[in-house]
Amino acid sequence: MDTKKVTFNPIQTDNVLNNPFMGFVADARYIPDTEQPVYRLAHANITWKDLEPEQGEYAFEQVEKDNHFEEWDARDVKLVIRVMLDRPSEIPHMDIPKWVYEATNQQGTEYDIEWGKGFSPDYLNPTLITLHQELIKKLADRYNDDSRIAYVELGSLGHWGEWHTINDDMVTIPFPKINIADQYVQHYINVFTNKHLMMRRPYPLAKQSNMGLFNDAFGNKESTVDEFDQWVNKGYTFWLTDEPMPAMPNYWANAPAGGEFSSAETPEFYFKDEHIEETLNQIKLTHPSWLGPYALNDVPMDGEIQRNVDRFMRTIGYRFSLLSETHQERVKPGRKLHVDMDWANTGVAPFYETWPLELSLVDEDGNLVTQQLTKEDIRTWQPGNKKTRQTLLVPKDLVAGNYTLCVAILDPDTQLPGIEFAMDGKRSDGRYTLGTMVVE
Repeated sequence: MDTKKVTFNPIQTDNVLNNPFMGFVADARYIPDTEQPVYRLAHANITWKDLEPEQGEYAFEQVEKDNHFEEWDARDVKLVIRVMLDRPSEIPHMDIPKWVYEATNQQGTEYDIEWGKGFSPDYLNPTLITLHQELIKKLADRYNDDSRIAYVELGSLGHWGEWHTINDDMVTIPFPKINIADQYVQHYINVFTNKHLMMRRPYPLAKQSNMGLFNDAFGNKESTVDEFDQWVNKGYTFWLTDEPMPAMPNYWANAPAGGEFSSAETPEFYFKDEHIEETLNQIKLTHPSWLGPYALNDVPMDGEIQRNVDRFMRTIGYRFSLLSETHQERVKPGRKLHVDMDWANTGVAPFYETWPLELSLVDEDGNLVTQQLTKEDIRTWQPGNKKTRQTLLVPKDLVAGNYTLCVAILDPDTQLPGIEFAMDGKRSDGRYTLGTMVVE
């Protein structure tokens, strides 16, 4: 049997890639008019008051309209959703519905603090806990199987759903201990079985359930390097409840990391020449796939910080390329083509979805003549290199001739190539051409 093989080495590129589930995140309420790379994620903060204005009457259609679900879907942008019970603003208000306020005997804390005005519910209230469970179940009934939703952040507790309340020399607003907080967490775990869940920081149930985490103070060195990164790798004592919290080192290898830029500065600040190295250092330390919703909407392409924006986009999330592939030079119809591939992920995170890797053949006219899904689990492509061997069965009726091998990762929703690679050879259909072979 002829075992002569050919090896193909794709040309690598430094292009900024337009890939799903990563990069900058838009605020779902506003369709951005931006020159920057197309958004692939949008963030929807949703208050309980908006979701369930009257008990048992859910305003999903209005919430989706307010957050442009249909338009984002048309743009192939997935959504990150977070439910909030307390969102500080400039005017006195409540983010729980009035009927919940009455049902919980008006228990909670009205506040006017440096972060804004609002109302913090009494999270220990058993009625609030029961009603919250019903709310999250309805949320999952709507979105657990909805392909428009990428991730679900566990908000619910604290200002902005960020799992903290104010505690300073002037004001202290109570925050629940683990035994109570766990009940809110469990509400999500019980019903969101098809979505990645994310928490603001390491928590016992977050670790036990292999959740992702989101850092809403990215860019600020004290908050990210001295706090968030230390919490993740070493654990910490929660300052509001004086309880030890577990470390979750390398959680990002199996569950997504995300967040938003610290509001201490404008997003552009973190991309200036004097700050970009620290920004990239924080990316490499904390491994996020996406950051937003406050991003670079108004920054023109080719401006003074564009080269730094491009460096950021080439670092965050995943970035796949094929370094080399080897296969037999000649194969008979009905036989298997064995393909050895050496992949590189030069990003800081893996891809978290079960999208299939496809091999295919095209004829000399560029027509697709056969395609086959492999058993490769691309979620295992951690930062670094990954060798894999796959096979493609050459059809028995394929006519003799010269063919080109192609590779792609397919989007299950469309069954079309859905991920760009950092290499040359992309066809108009999204597949990438590799080496040639002869069918005898």
